[in-house]
Amino acid sequence: MRVPFDELHDTLRRVLVAAGMAAGRADLSARLFAEASRDGVASHGLNRFPRFMRMVNRGVVDVRARPHLVTAHGAVERWDGARGPGNLNAHESMARAITLARAHGAGVLALANTNHWMRGGSYGWQPADAGMIGICWTNTLANLPPWGAPDPRVGNNPVAIAVPRAAGHVVLIASNRKTQSAEEESR
Repeated sequence: MRVPFDELHDTLRRVLVAAGMAAGRADLSARLFAEASRDGVASHGLNRFPRFMRMVNRGVVDVRARPHLVTAHGAVERWDGARGPGNLNAHESMARAITLARAHGAGVLALANTNHWMRGGSYGWQPADAGMIGICWTNTLANLPPWGAPDPRVGNNPVAIAVPRAAGHVVLIASNRKTQSAEEESR
């Protein structure tokens, strides 16, 4: 059974608003989750949403929190995510990096105190759509056992690399567990 994109987006948005997230932010967060499922990255779309909501309900994720600037040095800034929704923190951070790049020729932004950014490719599309090359990555918890080890000791540390092209942007997503090439050349 396939659920239409608009129906999924609207349902997720309503759940987020009911949890206390402001309507505009709920709309963006729901869109990022729904787009991941629509584009075939189900592990970081609808399939991840119940776990995200459990984290919201336990107070691990603060739906009202907004990232704030800690320090700035020209094209380089450090931000605190204030335990806000990871996908919104990442989206806002990439938007800020794009603004820095327009002003300085490059934009570098470090974000701490946040949670799972969900689908990394979402933040690769932002600079590509703005006509810029983008590179973004995150750390992870230990979720993979190294060769021969019985338990997880290393993370898969995903990275997204985006290159704008008139013929369709190239957004590459790579991690230790799985590598996708040209994740979604056309949306």
